[in-house]
Amino acid sequence: MNDYVIKCGTLIDGTGRPPVKNAKILVRNGRIARIEDNGGTDLDEYADMIDASGKTVLPGLIDAHKHVINCGGSGIGVGLNMSQMKENIYQIYKGGVTSVLDLGSANILKTIARLPRKQSKIFYAISILTCPNGYPAEYMDRKFYKMGSVIECGTEKDIKKAVKKLYKWGVACIKTAVVTRTFDGRPQVCWTDKQLQMLTDEAHSYGLKVCAHITYTQDYAQAARCGVDSIHHAAFDGKMNEKDLDDMIRNGIIFVPTLSLGDLMIAGLKERWIYNSNYKPAVNNVIKENMRVFTDAFHSCPDDKPVGDLFIKLPKAELGKIPQVQLDNVREYIKRGGTVAMGTDSALGFSLHTTPVREIELLAAAGLSNIDAIKASTLTAAAVFGKDYEIGSIETGKFADILVVDGNVEKDLSAIGNTQMVLINGNMVYQQ
Repeated sequence: MNDYVIKCGTLIDGTGRPPVKNAKILVRNGRIARIEDNGGTDLDEYADMIDASGKTVLPGLIDAHKHVINCGGSGIGVGLNMSQMKENIYQIYKGGVTSVLDLGSANILKTIARLPRKQSKIFYAISILTCPNGYPAEYMDRKFYKMGSVIECGTEKDIKKAVKKLYKWGVACIKTAVVTRTFDGRPQVCWTDKQLQMLTDEAHSYGLKVCAHITYTQDYAQAARCGVDSIHHAAFDGKMNEKDLDDMIRNGIIFVPTLSLGDLMIAGLKERWIYNSNYKPAVNNVIKENMRVFTDAFHSCPDDKPVGDLFIKLPKAELGKIPQVQLDNVREYIKRGGTVAMGTDSALGFSLHTTPVREIELLAAAGLSNIDAIKASTLTAAAVFGKDYEIGSIETGKFADILVVDGNVEKDLSAIGNTQMVLINGNMVYQQ
């Protein structure tokens, strides 16, 4: 398309500034060339126009923690084939997401290469760097190691070699894990402070941010003092230490709590969504059957026992407490002045590629205003992997990655789920 104008009803630009009524956006060569506020008429001369005058226009959402080859259910890559992979991408757009940070998908480069080019705004880490026998050794099949999902580093030389290789492969960040307990509570070998600092220093020397997977309260302190840039997942085992939260804030760490993963997991299991005729996930029959088996295992499990092959080996009675524990930890982080970003960790369980709106709602429930929850899901999410200079907000010069929704998002965040149009680099990739 040649130069064209988007006529907005309400513009929320993703910067945290108040909404603007009757704005117009000039798109040229895939970027935002000009923004006209408050019903100006200078851009009316353009014949090509997208009329969103009754809608809310936002930056495309950015999911700062996703696994695009996962499809839902209880395991990694359940039911995956190329047809489902393409459906996953379509559902990502339907959910209003224009960019994702994939933090671990086997063979992700080969997968991206087989997708249509305009559908490839996927930033990736490729591998998780860990110490020998460190997380995720407790649950991940070694075949995924051979496919490049995990790189074990035992020495300084190993760390330097791994970071250099991933940099050459074009990663957007380096992913690691700071985990000293397994999901069933046993001790887990982990980095020393010296090793973790070496890893973050090496990544930073290449201009790469470091994202750290953490789940237990005891591990946030090490990440905070050893140079990681973002911490992914809110602790589920209890209240996070206030000093650790303050250290994270002082060191500028962005917290990506992935609240909707546990929230939707527990709700879907308890309420037997897969048996509800109104629940129509865009997944194939293999995944649906997995969801049924997973649900049945949950309901047949005694309260004092772990649920089947669920990776978190807590008694079933304890699982239901996870969403509130995580929400309380994030609420305290926000209250103390911390920065959070949207990431869903989808698709797993009942957290699917179409459900980012739930994560945004939970960030607001944790204390963000609706406008700030949108910023966390756009501009701040882009900052997790250092791309906030070109995506994440509707500002002159940035890529025209734009979401149009039906409803008053300032008052009701659920309206973000009413996707009408999605543009990436100015190209329409989804339209209701």
